[in-house]
Amino acid sequence: MKILDFRKYFFANISALWSMVVIYSIIANSNTHYSPPGPNDAIASGGIEFFVMCYCIIIFLYILILTFLEICIRKYIIEKKFPGFKLNIKTTIPKIFINIYNIIFSIGFTLACILFVTGLVIAILTIFDLIFS
Repeated sequence: MKILDFRKYFFANISALWSMVVIYSIIANSNTHYSPPGPNDAIASGGIEFFVMCYCIIIFLYILILTFLEICIRKYIIEKKFPGFKLNIKTTIPKIFINIYNIIFSIGFTLACILFVTGLVIAILTIFDLIFS
């Protein structure tokens, strides 16, 4: 299946957009330097951004799981039970907008796949750390 074939799935588009948001937040917060926490500080400054990025990646994992479920539901339930169900919306969109959308979706979905693998590695390492420490 080509990357551009995933454009028809709603959650694939959401994951492409969300990956752009996550990458932007990581880049925007990576250049910020914080002073070390004092002995009376409850939380280190900059720690909140780290937790927000972790939650963004966790949300991202759920979005990709929903993408997988949407693909399975469409392929194995809707196509099998309702073979005549087609949504044909005929609109004329200029080719330049379609090309821009294809580029943005391809970049976003590729980043989504990279973030998914990164999120899985972080989750597995966290589980091993909790088990063995």
